This record gives sequence, C-alpha cells and structure tokens, in this order.
Amino acid sequence: MTAYARWLFGVAAVANLFVAAWLALAQRLFVGVLGLDPIAGSNIVIADLAAVLIAAFGYGYLRIALDPVRFRPLIHVGALGKLAAVAAVFTAALTLPHLWRLFALVGGDVVFAILFLDYLRRTS
Repeated sequence: MTAYARWLFGVAAVANLFVAAWLALAQRLFVGVLGLDPIAGSNIVIADLAAVLIAAFGYGYLRIALDPVRFRPLIHVGALGKLAAVAAVFTAALTLPHLWRLFALVGGDVVFAILFLDYLRRTS
C-alpha cells in the first residue's frame, strides 16, 4: 500500500501545485481558459490567497506521499478539503452557469476524495 499511497498522493500533490502555480502566475490565462470573470482590483488578493491554500494542500499531499503512516491524519483533512471545494464550486455553478468549466476542473477532486477515503478504509 505504500507504493499506492506514494502514487495517489504524489499525483494529488502535483495536480494541486500545478493549479496553484497556474492561478498565481498566469491569472489571465487561468480565467480565460475557464471562462471566468477577469481578476482585478482587490480580488487579486483573494485569487492569490486561493492559490496559496491550494498549494498548501499540495504540500500536505506531498508529505503524505513521502510518509503515509506519519502523515495519515492529514488524509482526512485532504478529503474534506477536496469535497468542500467541489461543494463550493457546484453551489456557485447552480446560479452562475459560466462556472461549469471551473466545476469540470474541480470535479476531479471528487475522485481524489473518494480514493483518499478508500485508502483510509483499506489501511485502518
């Protein structure tokens, strides 16, 4: 299961760090590809904070990948974070139809959350 944990949480770490870097370093491209409203004014700070949070979760997944036994308690937080992100974007997409592209991106987090919870169940 250690090899599986390294693969699963390593992929999650890379995905999170990629999205965080994309959001932080190429905001115009990020909003353009996802069809979002431009990030301007004080909203730049909110976007940067979101990128930092996404990167922090990515760092947590990297720690789990490197030592799944020691950092096991973070797996619960990761699954909760992924499900919360999906719920937040889904709720917004119900009222703002142009957010469905963002939901398609974040929707992959449901798969990760299920795999995280399954890993916890199988390694209890």
